Amino acid sequence: MKLLKRTWADISMDNLSHNYHLLRSRIPSDCRFLGVVKADAYGHGAVPVSRQLVDLGADYLAVSNMEEAVQLRRSYIRLPILILGYTPAFYAEDMVDMGIRQEVHSLEYARQLSEALAGTGKRLKVHIKLDTGMSRLGFFACHAEQTLEEIRQTAALEGLVPEGVFTHFPVADSLDPADQAATAAQFAAFTAMVEALEAAGLQFKLRHCCNSAATLLHPEFALDMVRPGIATYGISPSQELEGRFDLRPLMSLRTTISQIRPFEAEVGVSYGWSYKTPGPRRIAVLAIGYADGLSRSLSNRVSFLLHGKRIPVVGRICMDMCMVDVTQVPEAQVGDVVTVFGSDGEASIPVDDLAKATGTIPYETLCSINKRTPRFYLDGEQRMEVLQYIV
Repeated sequence: MKLLKRTWADISMDNLSHNYHLLRSRIPSDCRFLGVVKADAYGHGAVPVSRQLVDLGADYLAVSNMEEAVQLRRSYIRLPILILGYTPAFYAEDMVDMGIRQEVHSLEYARQLSEALAGTGKRLKVHIKLDTGMSRLGFFACHAEQTLEEIRQTAALEGLVPEGVFTHFPVADSLDPADQAATAAQFAAFTAMVEALEAAGLQFKLRHCCNSAATLLHPEFALDMVRPGIATYGISPSQELEGRFDLRPLMSLRTTISQIRPFEAEVGVSYGWSYKTPGPRRIAVLAIGYADGLSRSLSNRVSFLLHGKRIPVVGRICMDMCMVDVTQVPEAQVGDVVTVFGSDGEASIPVDDLAKATGTIPYETLCSINKRTPRFYLDGEQRMEVLQYIV
């Protein structure tokens, strides 16, 4: 089948390399790098991104669930993989066989995993999750005496090998002094608990707590390993940090013009006629809609790039198409490439612009790019690989 260029995402592997080396430069040379590739590498394609991270020198990979880990193993990716979310204990033996690490957030869960391995002679490597303020998964770091005893019992379970201990920062991406103080307090709580565990005879190979923001702002918290996520993909962890570091976005989302037609004034465009032409206009139909991950809430609210010029979206975004006003781009023609976000020559539209227009964050916008949108992996201008989920 010939490659269909209807709507697609260009992924710059050069920028992935740049961001990786930038993040590495922030941390001590002996600190390990864990590449976070959950949620299909934040919409960028987990397998191609993981392969590149392996080539760049990453030490570990992290996913959200068992299915994501299996996908990487089936693609012959052999780095240690840490599952950051809950996995039913039924899969404990499979995780051991595939060299997967599992987070452990409670003594009850630890017992379930160990019991699932009873009689097999196998032991699962785990990372103990300490909750220092995220209020999500984890042993409570604030309940020092109780937590110390629960983790001691966890470490003594026959089926488990406690390889690591970690926590997560919820406000490390904020420059507000109170939030910065809270992050420092979290780090202090984490290290205090780890020191108490070490005093009780428990040693961990890997201590890690730095997400993207902490890797960039607080390299002194790096310890044995860092876990940068969104920054690896060239996106600032928060609006406050935009432009502070030379992060380079990997993804540019592109589509094509299907038709261009002239309209007179007061012509309604798309469902509900939420837009009517204020005068004579040239309206182009683009081959992208909300089924491709372009949120319908962007209707009449954003612009795209055509030949380096901004063209506004007009009318409601449909399932498979949307309309733009190309009146100010007289050279526009059917088949032209339109950039939804990303770079177009010297011009660019950050994915943040679309995220802000929908009241969300770039993480969600990137993860929303539909699986019918192929990804083209580029080394400079040369296409290295194509990821097509459907055909």
